[in-house]
Amino acid sequence: MARLFLIIFSTFLLSTATHAQLHYWVQFNTKAETPYSINNPEAFLSQRSIERRNRHGIEIDLTDLPVNPVFIDSLNSLGLNVKHTSKWLNGAIVTTTDTALVSTLDYPSFIDTIQIRKPQPLKSSVNKFSVEDSLTHIDYGESYDQVSMLNGNLLHDKSTGKGIWIAVIDAGFKNADSLEVFDSLYARNGILGTRDFVNPGGDVYDGHYHGTSVLSVMAANQPGSFVGTAPGASYWLLRSEDAPTEYPVEEDYWIVAAEFADSVGCNVINTSLGYTTFDDASFNHTYSEFDGNTLRISKAANMAVNKGIVVVCSAGNSGYDSWRYIGAPSEAENVLSVAAVNAKRDTVYFSSAGFAGAAVPKPDVAAMGALTTVATPYGNIVQGNGTSFSSPVIAGMAACLVGIYPEKTAFEIIETIRKSGDLYPEHNVKTGYGIPDFSTLFKDEGSSSSKFEKYQALYPNPFSSYLYIDDEEIVSIELYNTDGTRVLKLDKPKNQKKISSTALINLPKGMYFAILKGKNGQNITKLIKE
Repeated sequence: MARLFLIIFSTFLLSTATHAQLHYWVQFNTKAETPYSINNPEAFLSQRSIERRNRHGIEIDLTDLPVNPVFIDSLNSLGLNVKHTSKWLNGAIVTTTDTALVSTLDYPSFIDTIQIRKPQPLKSSVNKFSVEDSLTHIDYGESYDQVSMLNGNLLHDKSTGKGIWIAVIDAGFKNADSLEVFDSLYARNGILGTRDFVNPGGDVYDGHYHGTSVLSVMAANQPGSFVGTAPGASYWLLRSEDAPTEYPVEEDYWIVAAEFADSVGCNVINTSLGYTTFDDASFNHTYSEFDGNTLRISKAANMAVNKGIVVVCSAGNSGYDSWRYIGAPSEAENVLSVAAVNAKRDTVYFSSAGFAGAAVPKPDVAAMGALTTVATPYGNIVQGNGTSFSSPVIAGMAACLVGIYPEKTAFEIIETIRKSGDLYPEHNVKTGYGIPDFSTLFKDEGSSSSKFEKYQALYPNPFSSYLYIDDEEIVSIELYNTDGTRVLKLDKPKNQKKISSTALINLPKGMYFAILKGKNGQNITKLIKE
């Protein structure tokens, strides 16, 4: 039966159609003369998204403004079809079937560069989800191990994710609208909507199977059979992955999907996708690009956290191949990168490794990604292997934690989950800080104190020209602006608490995220420059 199941999936992958259109990224160099204003955010953000920012003290800034519609009209007039735009990175995904058009264009002044992201496909990729396809039938009720390993069953006594919105950015959700495992989800209108960013207007339920299995790890709710890690949450199902091929344009689709998730007000993003190499090797990412904030998709993932979204990413399944390392956006410094272990809490061979000696340690934590209970698009409850499944195990738990602590920022939620790992403060490149214990992260009945740790003393806040760090363990401070770009790195003087520099004085006014780095890890907090 399991063998037949794999044959059906393989046939599906081979039969999926591809398009012969060329895809380009157009990078704009300005947002000048835009008709949108940060003083009228209702024009481009939902009320829920605005309230999330207000709750966490996150300012609406230039990156939130949509691309100038004049630019879009201009591109269309040049013969380029504008498929999507990115407000965070101020660019657009455009398509054309004319192979000579882009090279002959006289670019308008507002265009910085035009970059090919998907040429006419050379070939179909191998199954990108091969590890997850190693599925076998099991008895019902086996989801207990993946939940209890994290003490998630205790967390569910406090929250099942009710009121929390999770965006699942994936390759498709085949038959997810008709499976019994999701009956209660649809009965309570728990699916908020769908979007297909690969084929706009397409049906995400009539495509790839991968997202269906990922969704089930969080959203299944069949007591006694299969219960996910966030059975009370609500979900947006977003397709960004073009499963039969692998080209950089899929990273761009991911960016606009993340922006959409932000705009509608999602609290959590789960993405069980990752990018390292492509069907055309000339696009392959290089080792040096994986520094946490260089690749465009990683910049967008960092920005999503800055906007108040807990972003959870699978580490990848390259641990056994020649690459070995995690991909993007899991390598992004702000996100929660999730490795895989088995039911015995042992590291599994396929889980991708972090980069030794990296300034930002990855992966962050680990969860059960070997023989994880999942649903197939044909209604079977089976076991699957892959970090694609350990990621939603954690994402669902994170959503429940947000439900308990809605006032906590995405940075605080992510950092606290890191610190709950059973290896913390020790870190290794296979399982990060280890397996989180979510039972330590909520307030016990009758207790006046939460397990959320206070961040290291950093003051004054707001500041103008100097800062004090009242902790001997801290050795340096890094400041990031709200679009995720590092703007300043300062070393703490030995035997001194005060940091003063011209760079601090000249820093523009506004909100920043400060990463305090020490011998036993790092802490993150918000700072205001006045």
